[in-house]
Amino acid sequence: MGLIWLKCVSIVFLCALLLVGLSGASGAADVNDSSEKFGLNITLLDFGPVGDHGWTYEAHVGASKMAQKLHFVNLSERENAAGPDAPQILREYAKNGAKLIFCHSYDFKDAIKEVAPEYPDVVFMWGGGTEKLASNAGVYYERIYEAQYLAGIVAGNMTKTNRIAFAAALPTSQVIIGINAFAKGVASSNPRAKVYVEWIQDWYAPEKERAVALSLIGKGCDIITHWSDSDATGQTADEMGIYFISFGSDVGRFSPRVYLTGAVWNWQPIMTDIVESVHNETWDSRPGQEWWYGLAEGGVELAPFGNKVPGNVRSLVDEKQKDIVQKKLAIFPGMSDEELKTMYYLEPNVVGELPKS
Repeated sequence: MGLIWLKCVSIVFLCALLLVGLSGASGAADVNDSSEKFGLNITLLDFGPVGDHGWTYEAHVGASKMAQKLHFVNLSERENAAGPDAPQILREYAKNGAKLIFCHSYDFKDAIKEVAPEYPDVVFMWGGGTEKLASNAGVYYERIYEAQYLAGIVAGNMTKTNRIAFAAALPTSQVIIGINAFAKGVASSNPRAKVYVEWIQDWYAPEKERAVALSLIGKGCDIITHWSDSDATGQTADEMGIYFISFGSDVGRFSPRVYLTGAVWNWQPIMTDIVESVHNETWDSRPGQEWWYGLAEGGVELAPFGNKVPGNVRSLVDEKQKDIVQKKLAIFPGMSDEELKTMYYLEPNVVGELPKS
């Protein structure tokens, strides 16, 4: 009887183990199926270092917030990816399962044109791009010029010498749009003021940027802004004791005694909408597969005012911002987005030259 009872217990024990094993196998399969079905591998390829306090840093922040919001996203990121190895880097991520690659710089143009046709099931998004490069490639950008127009109003009101400096990286259409929008803001509040532009000739080159900033300050400019990826302009302004308007990030904490405001990227809304369109398989239905967000969509912002900006200037800027959001104020009236993308002129109140195109 004892032997029979022992055999029965053994059989029951083995059956229990089998059931547990089957249950565990079933659970693992469900998890894997769920991951495969709902997990979306997203890659952000950066132009420069995340610590630039500008273009790359804000892309990193925006993508991180997007991934936190969209729980189905598996995010990877790579700094300094826009160099000669860009095609190889794009292929690496495409082969390893990325379904959407944010190529966050104008400099990825040639790499996208080369690689995108090889991976038709991967979506390539060109940050700061101007045209559709492949059937599976789109464009995303933000109307930072709207915030720069508002910053120009601040500069026009705050200058004493009527000379305002603009240190600019490279003469791409987007940079030129920004210079002209800033100059229009200046002119709207101070027709006597001029915007002095000099070229850094690089996106991220702190020493060159510092040299350009010093050159502009030497011409009598008492306010300086920039379009570049480093914070060298702000550091120089603080050292020289002239007002500073930042570009890309809110960096007022670094130079509070000279900081006025800044034009700030906010990449979370646009990245979130693009990722959701890929996830929901609606990406193809977007006209031209192009996203371009501004103040109204939360894509750009004006940084908080420094304590040197008086109340009447703050109120004026707030009023103009509402007018832009409500489409009562057009910064470039009558110009389409396609025309903006080919802009290659400077406003009459800009002192400087464009290289011959």
